[in-house]
Amino acid sequence: MRAHPLLRISLSALLIVIPPVAVRPAAASNGMNMIGFGAESVAMGGADLAVSECAPALNINPAGIGRCPRPELIFGAGVMWPSVSHADRLGNDHDDVLDRPPMPLVGWVHPAARVAFGVGLWVQGGLGAEYTDLATPFAAMAGSGMLPPGFFNGDSVPATDDTRTRVMFARLTPAIAWSPAPGWTAGVGLNVGYARAGMRLFPETSIMADLDMSGTEGDGPGDFFFGMDLEDTSSFGYGVRLGFQYRKGALSLGGAYATETDLDLDGGTMTLNMSSIGLGRVRYDAQIDGLSWPRQAGVGLAYRFGPRVLIAGDVDWVNWSSAVETLSIELMNPDVPMAPPSRTIPFPMDWEDQWVWAVGLEVTPSPAWALRFGYNRGDTPIPDDRLRPLFPAIAEDHVTAGFGVTGRSWSFDLALEYVLESKRTNDSPDTRINPFGPGSRETLSQFVAHVMLRRAFP
Repeated sequence: MRAHPLLRISLSALLIVIPPVAVRPAAASNGMNMIGFGAESVAMGGADLAVSECAPALNINPAGIGRCPRPELIFGAGVMWPSVSHADRLGNDHDDVLDRPPMPLVGWVHPAARVAFGVGLWVQGGLGAEYTDLATPFAAMAGSGMLPPGFFNGDSVPATDDTRTRVMFARLTPAIAWSPAPGWTAGVGLNVGYARAGMRLFPETSIMADLDMSGTEGDGPGDFFFGMDLEDTSSFGYGVRLGFQYRKGALSLGGAYATETDLDLDGGTMTLNMSSIGLGRVRYDAQIDGLSWPRQAGVGLAYRFGPRVLIAGDVDWVNWSSAVETLSIELMNPDVPMAPPSRTIPFPMDWEDQWVWAVGLEVTPSPAWALRFGYNRGDTPIPDDRLRPLFPAIAEDHVTAGFGVTGRSWSFDLALEYVLESKRTNDSPDTRINPFGPGSRETLSQFVAHVMLRRAFP
């Protein structure tokens, strides 16, 4: 039974991906956040706090809407093509197959004297991954030839099984800005957040066996695993974003602060595969507690070298350690009378705070054209010993480029974002948090294209 210590799995240990995850995942690169909002911001690597203006500023720095000379409407979208893979000592070497739809944005700003009003709808971020035909730890145990006859008798132990996690977070951002003194603008916005999450984890697997080798099957919580299918959890949450900008000559300074948004996702269902104990598939009402979208603070500086060259830089602090710490899935109201009436599944995430550094360059060969380039760096907030294959938020280095073309009352912007390949390995021997064993490796790179159309009105 030498292989057994690695492959012993408890129910909580197999919740390897649950940072609850949602139905339409977004492109996210600074943890679960996107690096920028709108093609102009992304092309500058997210270095935008001091320079963002008009409608794109609604979800960046609300003070920037106070610099809009005319009413403005924007539409935009981003499309991502990620390359995500998982490999481990169980023989898995799989690519993620999750479908990721476009990420839209829309915003409107209306200036009036020294005050401006606006509202926008944005995909703030999210993440997810999907793997099919993964070898599971249970299948590895069953195929090891080292278990006594009948060890998995009556259990459902397929040779391979599927996993999927998704998370999406969008924001509605009404905002107001004003100019209290020459060169200064200040703004405040309300963040109305909406999150949606879902997860599947080995739904065809159902185990009740003597996994703890006590001599009696089913005598401890570690002897059970029931495949899971979590659907339709969602939540609204609220927060505030504050910002300022100051400009004097060629120098611009800006800063913004966003409060934490609590997200208690509920209204969902969890189907547990309890066929190993004769109950079939049991449907519970489900909610997820303990997830928040983090508070964030940042400052930016920009300098214009003559009429044609602008250089900008930002630094942001993202408080992931408070937002993603320990999550719990609460199950209640089973549709099978003999099933346990409730269940709480806690598990640690222990994300760390993140510092994000961004620099951007804009060159305007003529008043109608702008070329932009950027670089964005943010260490992953996930500790290596908490790395899970279905939530690989490990992107760190981003290079960006784009252009903008401007007419009398409209402009069009395009940005291309490339996330350099990042590889991270979980070498923890603790099977409760790393059931795939030491050497479990996640790899990620991605390409994202963003477009944005702005229309100004008299």
